[in-house]
Amino acid sequence: MGKIGFILAILLLISWTGYSQAKKTPAYYFQRGEDALNKKEYMSALAHFNECLRLDNHYSEAYRLRAITREHLGDKDKALVDYNIYVSLIPTDVEALFSRAVLRFESDQYMLARLDFLNLLKLPPGETNTVYFSQEKYNDSNAKIFTAHSAGKDHLYNYLGLIETKLKRYDKAIEWLDSAIKVSSTNASYYINRGSARLNKNDKNGAIKDFDDALKLDPDNSLALHNLATLRSAAGENSSSEKLLTEAIEKNKDLPYPRSERAYLRLQRNDLAGALEDYDEVVRIEPLADENYFNRGLVKERMKDLTGALGDFTKAVSINDKNEKSWLSRGNVLSKLGRWDEAIEDYTVAISLASDYGLAYYNRAIANQSSGKLTYACSDLKVAEKYGVKADVKIREKICK
Repeated sequence: MGKIGFILAILLLISWTGYSQAKKTPAYYFQRGEDALNKKEYMSALAHFNECLRLDNHYSEAYRLRAITREHLGDKDKALVDYNIYVSLIPTDVEALFSRAVLRFESDQYMLARLDFLNLLKLPPGETNTVYFSQEKYNDSNAKIFTAHSAGKDHLYNYLGLIETKLKRYDKAIEWLDSAIKVSSTNASYYINRGSARLNKNDKNGAIKDFDDALKLDPDNSLALHNLATLRSAAGENSSSEKLLTEAIEKNKDLPYPRSERAYLRLQRNDLAGALEDYDEVVRIEPLADENYFNRGLVKERMKDLTGALGDFTKAVSINDKNEKSWLSRGNVLSKLGRWDEAIEDYTVAISLASDYGLAYYNRAIANQSSGKLTYACSDLKVAEKYGVKADVKIREKICK
């Protein structure tokens, strides 16, 4: 009996295991993925949605939720692939189409985003649980919550206006933003966006009016303050511009633009310590933007902090190795440190990126001359002159003997 009981126990165990495995259907993994997504356990959610779709690659809702999961994980390219599959299966899902449109816009796919937003104008609102925030990046002073279901057409008009601005079709951009303002005349962001389009069209008076109107609606709007300050700075009103920039910074300490603009003004009047303080903050806010390290490197170079400048220019080229000015600037610091061969390498990279970069040829000529390579130095000097960088007569005679 004991042996029979043992065999029965094994059979029961095998049967239960088989039953347990049978339960793990695509729907099982989908539910697990949805639960993990709701708990913000994104890696776990991704694994479950992957398994769901491995078992059933037509499980449409899994594509949509996996797209959302991948967005949270910062994988925009794969999120877009999932949205594309889902929308091809469910083309009238307003929420998914809106999500894809926004993601395409954020990924600089402006023509495709435009097509999605135009299609959304033709579709009736759908049910949704997804919450969106109508705010510019960093500018949280006038954030409003909406869903794809509750959003009026003004949000769609606004996005279409932003897209046309990106495409440099400013008249069309202004038309769309006019429509957004007609639907919702109390949204400061729409006036800011229209002001930016007008500014790009060289309508400075119209832009100033829009930024002023935005501030009437939202006196704490740091982006509007920044834009007005930039306009005044361009007009030579540096003192009033810096005052506006300081006000913008105080209202939103995480907005990089006014700090960067104020740093530039401080640099212009040789307030190097103030400029450095601002650029330090800009780098903190946007640590992956190469131009921030480049600008801070220029300040450090003027402060005779060559080691610090070299570090910033090195960081700039590590983030973006296609900017010839960063390579030139790092070469200049290396030259000042007497590291001629390394400087020559950097100038050479700058020239490879911009073959008519006269200043890079000139500086490489000086570096070649300093390292005793007079033939190369003379050749570079002649090319520099060809591209408009004239050498002092004494320098030319010394290099090209």
